[in-house]
Amino acid sequence: MSGGFLEFSRADSDALEGLHRELHRIGVDVNQVAHAANRGRVDLVRGHWEALTELRRALPRVCMLLLQIIHERRRRGVELFRTQVAATGTEGADG
Repeated sequence: MSGGFLEFSRADSDALEGLHRELHRIGVDVNQVAHAANRGRVDLVRGHWEALTELRRALPRVCMLLLQIIHERRRRGVELFRTQVAATGTEGADG
């Protein structure tokens, strides 16, 4: 039975890491569009600028939150492993 908010499967953990990488790539693309527009290479209407500005504000916050979740999941995994090693006196079949 799962007792904590951050307890999820390895597949879910891998999916979160993939999502973080993809959001980072999107952020890079958004910044490239903004820089191109600032240099006059791309024309943006006011609505596009507002959306671009909002994305540039929101994406780093979302990425940071997702990264915190990923790091907490890893930290808890290491902590659980250490607890298991201490309880059994072994590091597993290969250890």
